Amino acid sequence: MDIGLGYACFVSVLCAFFGWTNYGFVNFQTTKPVICGMLVGLVLGDIRTGIVIGGTLTLVYMGIVGVGAAIPVNQTTATTVTTALCVITGIEMETAIALAVPVSVMGQLGRMAAWTINTPLMHIADKAAETADYRKMTRLQLVGSLVFFLTEFIPVFLCIYFGSSFVVMVNENMPAWISQWLTTATGMLPALGFGMLLAMMYKVKYIPFFLVGFVMCAVFGGSLLAIALLGAAMAIYVFFWGNPGKRRKGGMAS
Repeated sequence: MDIGLGYACFVSVLCAFFGWTNYGFVNFQTTKPVICGMLVGLVLGDIRTGIVIGGTLTLVYMGIVGVGAAIPVNQTTATTVTTALCVITGIEMETAIALAVPVSVMGQLGRMAAWTINTPLMHIADKAAETADYRKMTRLQLVGSLVFFLTEFIPVFLCIYFGSSFVVMVNENMPAWISQWLTTATGMLPALGFGMLLAMMYKVKYIPFFLVGFVMCAVFGGSLLAIALLGAAMAIYVFFWGNPGKRRKGGMAS
């Protein structure tokens, strides 16, 4: 069964909206497979298929978590395309679910491109903020939102309109320089994120804690959980007993 342009546009807009809400003012959890799968199935008239596919892919992507600036595979794109192809074309559910992995990689590349494009926009916005140019800041915000929307819309539209063969073809024939460029740009994002955090939180008295965490991770191979617990213990100690003469009890100075 061929998928018409209208169906492809409709599902693509739906998926792009789900992904975009994750960066909006309210997060309705529509990026989660169990939610977006159900909603796609609902609007396409087969909510049962959407729930089954969404639940199955929730188990697949249960351990996928975006930490900091790390960009995981795009489970929203995978769920939307998988559910839509299964409902619209009538292909077997197992066959549709098998497409989730390559589709999620395509969605991941789109999201990498969005962050890469929007990074210089943030620096332009910083300069506009220094001169209180609110109109320019607003325009940049809208442009950044549009970039996120388009990088969600385009991969889904291509996957839905051209079908599963297109997904396989793109993943097998993608030029190496594109993958390398996106990988390099994405690898720079964590460094940029840490730099921004240090610029906002930098104080001389915090440097020892930063060094302890760095040594725990880089030298002794400490896990994130262990470092987080150590940091929490230090924070509790400093808050209650760190300043002699101003002992705190229950969060109030005594």
